[in-house]
Amino acid sequence: MPAIIRQDPRLKLQFVANPEPSIDAGLVAVEAMARRFGLWDKGRQIRCRDPRQDRRRGYGPEVIIGQLIDALCSGGGWLADREALNDDPLAQELFGVEKFADQSQVGEGWREPSQESVGALRQRLQGFVAWVWKQTPPNRLRHAGQREVFFDDPQREVSGKHFEAAALNYHGDLALSWQTLWVGPRLPESPLGSPQDVSDQLLPMLERHRPRWQDQEAPFYADRGRRAGK
Repeated sequence: MPAIIRQDPRLKLQFVANPEPSIDAGLVAVEAMARRFGLWDKGRQIRCRDPRQDRRRGYGPEVIIGQLIDALCSGGGWLADREALNDDPLAQELFGVEKFADQSQVGEGWREPSQESVGALRQRLQGFVAWVWKQTPPNRLRHAGQREVFFDDPQREVSGKHFEAAALNYHGDLALSWQTLWVGPRLPESPLGSPQDVSDQLLPMLERHRPRWQDQEAPFYADRGRRAGK
């Protein structure tokens, strides 16, 4: 199979009322926003792991990344849901491929990511939040005239043979810690880690995102257990 890369479709997108919308129809909006942000070009610049021995064949990393985004935005939560996009001709045409990767190919593309690729992906996510932030009316980023900052460290229980950084939490369940920082209605950062490192990312995240509320009223909220961590 020759190498499969993402091709930009020559489509003019127009939004009209539809009394019978489908979940996958929302991919039109995803594609339109991705183009405006330049997401696909930015995705090609990420140096992620490429499992192909011959790069003239198979799916390039940018296809795997884009397929993951499209599946998540249409309600998919499993690797098999990425492969299910092959059942939707509209998704294939929007994405510019004749066939999506199957779940084995998607899984292989996401195994053993490097610190460099994870850091680059995190930078792209923060860049996207900043881009959306600039285009949002200021009143939609405030509550009662203030920009609220909220931190939480929920536990995500996992099961399986191996989950990196997973450990037993205070309930005795194998879990990951999902530390989230919300600024207004936006989620600029949400690292995963060990549940034993309670709130260890709170202070670094506050430093990184301080400009989003500096010089204005911004109450900070956190539940008592997480606040006690740092």
